[in-house]
Amino acid sequence: MLSLVVIDAELETVPDIMKDDYSIRIQAKKRGKLASKMLLDSNFMHSAIERYFPGESNRRGRPDIIFHLLMTSLESILNKKSGLRVIIHTRNNQIIEINPSIRLPKSYNRFVGLMEDLFDKRAIGPQSETLMKVTDGNWKDALNMTEGNQILLSPRGIPGKIADVFHGAGDQSVIIGGFSQGDFISDVYSLGSGISIYPGELSIWSVAMECICQYERNYGFV
Repeated sequence: MLSLVVIDAELETVPDIMKDDYSIRIQAKKRGKLASKMLLDSNFMHSAIERYFPGESNRRGRPDIIFHLLMTSLESILNKKSGLRVIIHTRNNQIIEINPSIRLPKSYNRFVGLMEDLFDKRAIGPQSETLMKVTDGNWKDALNMTEGNQILLSPRGIPGKIADVFHGAGDQSVIIGGFSQGDFISDVYSLGSGISIYPGELSIWSVAMECICQYERNYGFV
């Protein structure tokens, strides 16, 4: 089993400090939602984020990168063969567990609505099967949900090849950042400096897919 653990994901609802902002209230009215129930999304709230969190508008409010990550990962051969688990830890210390059998909407707008429901209700799915749930917990709590070797990937890490990431038999856990800019805000470097698989920047879904494909090859899933 490969556990893909996304740490410090920029996935959150609109912070209390922003919910009375005029531009946020306009969007909430258009959508028929309370501002506090909406996802923070820099695609539509970039200026507002910059007003309240100067210098963070290119990082915070990025549900789109989690959308791309999940679309890529959950459609993989590894997931279809029950060899993948995805766990998302957010910047606000919430942990999202995802049932591998979930069929996420292909539309980004519908995905946003689904995640808003998740944060509101804390769980999604029929009574017989929880498809997604959110609990409170830090990055260490997220890692404690996994087994096997823990491998931190970071641009700051020691240069290495993706083919050399996985060692030995059994379960493996890969830790990647859930943000498009900057570095981890959680103390993940207490695990070590990590490994850098490419000298330039890569999107988190590209990193995830590189890991998934390598794991598939190493452990006979393809």
